Amino acid sequence: MFYRLIFLFLSIVVFSGCSDKPITIDDITGLGSDIAEVFGKDDSDNYGDSKSIAMLEIPPSLDNPNFSDSLKVPKSINLKGEIESLSDAPVLPSYIDMTIMKQGIARWLEIQSDPVSLWPYLNQFWISQGFDVTVNEPINGILETEWKKNQINFKSEGKLLDGEDFNYNSSKEKFRIRVERQPNGYTNVYISNHILEADDVVSEGKIIWKKRESDLSREAEMLVRMMEYFGTNRVVAMESLNESKKYDKKVSIDLIDFYGVPAILIEESFSKMWREIGLSLDRSGLVVTDQNRDKAIYIISTNQISNKETSYEIKLTKRKDKYIITAHKLNKSKISNKDARKILKHIIYAYSSNIAKN
Repeated sequence: MFYRLIFLFLSIVVFSGCSDKPITIDDITGLGSDIAEVFGKDDSDNYGDSKSIAMLEIPPSLDNPNFSDSLKVPKSINLKGEIESLSDAPVLPSYIDMTIMKQGIARWLEIQSDPVSLWPYLNQFWISQGFDVTVNEPINGILETEWKKNQINFKSEGKLLDGEDFNYNSSKEKFRIRVERQPNGYTNVYISNHILEADDVVSEGKIIWKKRESDLSREAEMLVRMMEYFGTNRVVAMESLNESKKYDKKVSIDLIDFYGVPAILIEESFSKMWREIGLSLDRSGLVVTDQNRDKAIYIISTNQISNKETSYEIKLTKRKDKYIITAHKLNKSKISNKDARKILKHIIYAYSSNIAKN
């Protein structure tokens, strides 16, 4: 009987091989309980009732990645902005998504990285450009370079001083970086250019410097160089810069008296306003020391208003479809209209190249 069953099974296999019909489970039903063993006794139409197999085991060599090549970044910083201790952070990836963006007077680099990982590279970038870093505040996202002099000597019949060494056309510049973390995991890097030019030379070769308007082309060039430093081809970086110029447009600004308080009135979206005001403060030398986007507040520090270092609050307030920008003192003491108007004029001055004539 056993041999007959074997013969019958083999016959089915052979004849089915000559047929176009495939073998089914019904063809071999009843040949033995071992068939259920192959397909699983607990197989069910209900996926939730099925059993799971054991989890895959990770080889020991892959279980513990080595972060010995990680960068050292600030872990704790004292009140002076000096790094007291360091911690590990992953190295930036070999490819980073980055684009030069522009809205109104604001141009910035949007880069796919968090500020902590990016910060050491920003420091090294300026060193590679021949600048010394004098302000390094990673907590506030502020970095500033030392002044770097550009000097051209020339000969002339009329000498400013007896010594020929003092016949020159001289200027010096520095750059300031402000970094903002974005909710999408990106970081915005704003660069502002500051220029002083020689106005006069007095006794013993002392130069009298005067402030000059920021060179926007220098800011753009540094954004392109930064993209190159982070691994982007210069041709691609220039294309990104040129693409950003397509969205440039004039803006309309009014300096008004709002119920007795000096104010700037601008009709823009909040995100655009926030970037433009922040960069205009940077360019004007009203140093941004802190900011709170949720409260729409910039904190600045300057000696250009009252001839002594003073902190002020710049507030953006929405009124219907427009925004009102006002200046206040931090300690809630009343600011004079004269000082408030002076601060607002500094902001408008930074807008000067983009203000509509009407």
